[in-house]
Amino acid sequence: MKILNVSSGAVGAYFCGRLAQKGADVAVTVRSDRELIAAEGFEIKSIAGDFIFKPQAVLSSAAEYQESADYLVLTSKVLPDADMVELVRPAVRPNTVIVLIQNGIGIEDALARAFPENEILSAIAYIGVSRIAPGKLEHKGAGKLIIGKFGGGESAACKALCEMFEAAGVPAEYTLDIAFYRWKKLLWNVPFNALSVLGGGLLTGEMTDNGTTETLCKELMKEVIAVARANRVDLPDSMVEENIEYTRNFPPYKTSMLIDCENSRPLEVDAIVGRVVANAQAHNMAVPHLETLYAILKAFDTHRKNCGVYNK
Repeated sequence: MKILNVSSGAVGAYFCGRLAQKGADVAVTVRSDRELIAAEGFEIKSIAGDFIFKPQAVLSSAAEYQESADYLVLTSKVLPDADMVELVRPAVRPNTVIVLIQNGIGIEDALARAFPENEILSAIAYIGVSRIAPGKLEHKGAGKLIIGKFGGGESAACKALCEMFEAAGVPAEYTLDIAFYRWKKLLWNVPFNALSVLGGGLLTGEMTDNGTTETLCKELMKEVIAVARANRVDLPDSMVEENIEYTRNFPPYKTSMLIDCENSRPLEVDAIVGRVVANAQAHNMAVPHLETLYAILKAFDTHRKNCGVYNK
């Protein structure tokens, strides 16, 4: 099985590295540390067992990939200035299955328009993994994927990928309704990612301490549920308390958005919060907590950009 992981960061390196352990031929594109990773691989300290992932090739871009990937796995951040279509286009072949392991809603639309003949799989990752040094990753929690065909329905390619992950020791659930799980993941991402940053570096445990921040998390989740239902995705009200309890019992850690903020990287403001607000406005829905959160987070991220904070 040939796999190309485009924009391989902590999440991509962990999941694709596990596939490589089971014999998959995995190449990666990286933004930094290319020479180090090519020479030594990714050193991954994991609760599921430490390992070294040495990709078959370490590339600067998809244009350098000369083979035909069975699966092209995109793990880039979803940012306004990032053109995901052009990021993957050079490596998309007629039989390539495109897999998105990314946050947000509506992220598949542009790729579906650009590559109408290619199957697109959408994946939700539940994992606590981060880059702690050049070429070094730490996996501290979870490590599960839920994967389904974009648009819903059966997919032999999706079943095969899930089976491959399971064989590699990665829990991978096959679903016929990936839209449900995209909204479900967003239910967690919206409050915890955004408030971890706006709260000045809050850990997940500090947002589930029965205080006012926890109350705000619940109000934000209630609004996300309402917007999901307007899109015919019926998230049950019980998910609010379930998310709080899950997070409270999970080892306290920094969210991915907080890690990006601390490392002077752009934030996924629109993918995680902005698109929910826009969707609510399209349905003429009042979501005051979400609108306030988005306005402040967007202003904060724009300020960082204008001040030259971003690392290029």
